[in-house]
Amino acid sequence: ADTDRPSRDRYNDDEWRTLPRRLLKLATYVQDPSSYSHGGDVVDNNTCDNNDVRRRLAAAVFAQAPPSFLDDFRSLFKALLNARQKNWKMENVDDSMDTTCDSADEDCEENGLLLAEEEQLYRSLTILGWVSTHLRRPFQEALHSVTMRVIDGLVAGNFEEEGVLDHVLQWKHAVLVPWAYSVVGPDAFLQDQWEAQLEYAASECFVHVRMKE
Repeated sequence: ADTDRPSRDRYNDDEWRTLPRRLLKLATYVQDPSSYSHGGDVVDNNTCDNNDVRRRLAAAVFAQAPPSFLDDFRSLFKALLNARQKNWKMENVDDSMDTTCDSADEDCEENGLLLAEEEQLYRSLTILGWVSTHLRRPFQEALHSVTMRVIDGLVAGNFEEEGVLDHVLQWKHAVLVPWAYSVVGPDAFLQDQWEAQLEYAASECFVHVRMKE
């Protein structure tokens, strides 16, 4: 089993890139199920509304999904937030903010293409309604992973500069808040109190870095 792991990891590394296109197809199906057929059967719009179609589709997708499915979404969310972070860094060059991006320079074009798909991707996720349910864990894990890395770059070893926590919270407001708002949608953002969650997450990461030091 161990000898198979490298090839499976490489497959997963590439598989998340197809998610935006696949989600668009599923979202289109939810909006107009009568235009699709499966196994020769066409869904009758008169027998099920969009909410019913959404529930049945989610149940079928996640029941048949491979074990790597949630990992693929985690990779997608991390890539999206990393791309946002890199854009923000390029627009806010400041010697006091060492926010190194994981991506190599040759990945800048790829980041641009990924960000160009954002609006449609988030619209698809909103239509499917998965982020607050099935995808909550990979979304939160990706958010925490990137947040921890960036805040570690902002804070670690920086004992002389004043207002380091303020810089952390400014970054949270400029990058994390609009990104989370886009991913979860306005209704869930307010209902689940994401503003407070992100404030807590950023502060917690700050404390964690300082405790290690």
